[in-house]
Amino acid sequence: MQEGHCPPGTTWYERYHEMIAEAQLADEVGFDIYGNGEQHFGKFTAIVSSPEVTHAHVAATTERIRLRPMSVNMIPFNHPIRIAEQTATIDVISKGRAELGGARSNNPWTLDAFGIEPSVTAAHRDETLKIVGKAFAGGEFEHHSDLYEIPPRTLAPQPVQASLPIHISATGIESHKRAGDVGIGVMTGNSILGWDYAQQCIDAYKEAIPGAAPVGPEVTNRLGFFSTGVNCAADRDEARAVAAPVALRFVEVVVGIYKKLAGMSDDYAYLGQIEKIEAHMDDIDYLVGVAPYITVGNPDDLIERAAKLHEMGADDVLWRVDGMGHDNNMKAIRMIGEQVIPALHAFPEHQNATR
Repeated sequence: MQEGHCPPGTTWYERYHEMIAEAQLADEVGFDIYGNGEQHFGKFTAIVSSPEVTHAHVAATTERIRLRPMSVNMIPFNHPIRIAEQTATIDVISKGRAELGGARSNNPWTLDAFGIEPSVTAAHRDETLKIVGKAFAGGEFEHHSDLYEIPPRTLAPQPVQASLPIHISATGIESHKRAGDVGIGVMTGNSILGWDYAQQCIDAYKEAIPGAAPVGPEVTNRLGFFSTGVNCAADRDEARAVAAPVALRFVEVVVGIYKKLAGMSDDYAYLGQIEKIEAHMDDIDYLVGVAPYITVGNPDDLIERAAKLHEMGADDVLWRVDGMGHDNNMKAIRMIGEQVIPALHAFPEHQNATR
């Protein structure tokens, strides 16, 4: 997963073309999925505002890696039909390698600029999932609600995949349950709150998914965990030294965002728990140990971290290799591909896990 994080002295032009090369290497060395996040205004550590464009280019220059945005903002400026059309187009271009990853948006810079109240984002996310699911099912569909009034229409183009996987980013326990209720995959983005919190999120999803009423043609039963500051090197201390500036800056940004959101809407109040991390956000050793949010070390360290998440119930690890400079990113991608991914692929699939 990448967001166009530019180290000092790197231009946006350079970083975008570096990301393409990094995606191509990830395809070559065995990564399963590639994704950019959707963020706006180049603030903080993310500058990819149009993942549907970058993914189209990656699709045209790779052979096997799947493409999942992490995540499309499912709020009014991205109409649900446009999301479905863009995803279906990438699925056609990639010959059936597209997935959809969405989110309600947890970036107050985005919400403020587009005039969107945080209190309405969950409702728009839920409506978008229903509409996209109908569009992907094939044939004519329509939708009638207080938020969207869509007359009978047929999606064009149709996806290549009969059941294109749908996922949602989630930070709260209730959001994990909601993903399970509607039969979609979930991507956990708030594990910074600790291993116990991560397990609660997993349990909420796993308990809900068996009774799912899917919004799409079929259930996507898959849970993945985001990690930031991801780096892999033969020497653990070297890996940590290179990744620390990126990881600590990212944590600083997340603490600021979550504290602001916690005061903006009652359904974001749980993010106020981030304050317990604030006192330690300059301590890389503490952060690596307290939660699965930062993943850095030698190949054995990464395998061990992934194995622990797998034992807890996770199906995927979504590793943000970004911001360390192109050469360091490439080294990490190659080492992960050659020395970590084969071990992860040997883990048994969880019962009923699907992609």
